[in-house]
Amino acid sequence: MGAAETTTGEWEAFDHIRVEEAAERIEGVVERTPLVPFDLSDERVELRLKLEHLQVTGSFKARGAWNQISRLDEGERSRGVVACSSGNHAGALAWAAQRAGVPAVVVMPEDAYPNKIAACRERGAEVVLTPTREAAEESCARLVAEGRVLVHPYDSARTVQGAGTVGLEIAADWPEVEVVVVPVGGGGLISGTSLGLRRTLGRDVCVLGAEPAGSPSLSRGLEAGASVVLDETTTEVQGLCPLFSGQLNIDICLAAVDEVLLVADGDVFGAQALLVAAGIKAEPAGAAAPALVFAGLLPAGLLDGRDAADPLRVAAVVSGGNADPAQLESLRGRA
Repeated sequence: MGAAETTTGEWEAFDHIRVEEAAERIEGVVERTPLVPFDLSDERVELRLKLEHLQVTGSFKARGAWNQISRLDEGERSRGVVACSSGNHAGALAWAAQRAGVPAVVVMPEDAYPNKIAACRERGAEVVLTPTREAAEESCARLVAEGRVLVHPYDSARTVQGAGTVGLEIAADWPEVEVVVVPVGGGGLISGTSLGLRRTLGRDVCVLGAEPAGSPSLSRGLEAGASVVLDETTTEVQGLCPLFSGQLNIDICLAAVDEVLLVADGDVFGAQALLVAAGIKAEPAGAAAPALVFAGLLPAGLLDGRDAADPLRVAAVVSGGNADPAQLESLRGRA
């Protein structure tokens, strides 16, 4: 996707998604994660990383999950909740449901990282494993039809609202930020973060998405203006490979995101190795946004005239840190 054709205030159509209210709701329950400097060899860029791998449950997903669970009425709580997820949303929902005393079922493809499956069970959720992502979606839909309350990982106003608190925190901690890079899967984090940033910094900040080239569901959706189901995904970056992006997420991104750029798996895993070597235990999906910066994929025009005396101020979201131990071991010697 190229630069979005947006004008100041188009995101006002989503004023009903009140990110500030979610910030109040999650305060004291989830972490306010740090925004820390990260040294680059390119002196034209001042980079800071939003460390969501330090979040409760190890990813930003705890924000949306708690915002969802805390807003259920008594009837919904008694019916229980369900979600389809390859890992981090499932784990976050299991945690939030256990904390609130709500029964939860999570449907996961059987190729999900074993540590993520185990975490869901340890947090009291019933785990249903399916052979494929398509089968997981179908199984989840059946459970919803039977009465469970769907807590969607991205295509939901309450999920977006919770994710948007990431944007509020970045703006509060670094109001001078010029570019914010967000990893892209279904679009929940980037749509929410962009709303949080627009509400606070307006058009003074450029919002970029980093999406795996082998799973361009949001890019395709933005081109079409509607959700597009991919025939296949070829990326190995778990957590950023949904079959489709949400319509709500597409609509918000068309209004509030400047550009979504595709990142090769090799760049993502290379970025993960650099982060881990620096003591930041990111999972592959958590390294996608820094990968865009490390690989020199920032739009060239943003760097025009920049130097060490006046660097481009860039924040990148490290969205999660629930890496599989075997996958982490495979990074040895790569950084």
